[in-house]
Amino acid sequence: MLLEVTPRTSQSISITPLIDVVFILLLFFMLSSTFSKTKQLELETAAPGSLQSSAVQHSKILLLADNQVELNGEHYPLHSEHFAQQLQRIVTNKESVTLAAIATVKVQDTIQLIDMLRAAGITQLNLSPSVTP
Repeated sequence: MLLEVTPRTSQSISITPLIDVVFILLLFFMLSSTFSKTKQLELETAAPGSLQSSAVQHSKILLLADNQVELNGEHYPLHSEHFAQQLQRIVTNKESVTLAAIATVKVQDTIQLIDMLRAAGITQLNLSPSVTP
């Protein structure tokens, strides 16, 4: 008894369901992800060639690592009451402030300090290039 073997024809696999699954997954991940909200920092620049008057007192703030700040040569913790009092003194005396940071400080920490200075009422803020430790 001989059996007849029929040759198999190759059936092509449809990729349409695969594409549907990929699009559903894409939609799921797009809708379930959260995006970080960015914050704008508005800075006003001085007019070219304008100089500060010499009658205005000037303070220098250097942002150090580990949330430390150097204000006119004295070290303070960034979120300390003593530093906040010094900022209020600067605002009261209407001093201008130059802000610099050491090269290892993150940009986000510098922006948080700028926000802190603005919230304290400091309006005359100059940014200086970073300082190497």
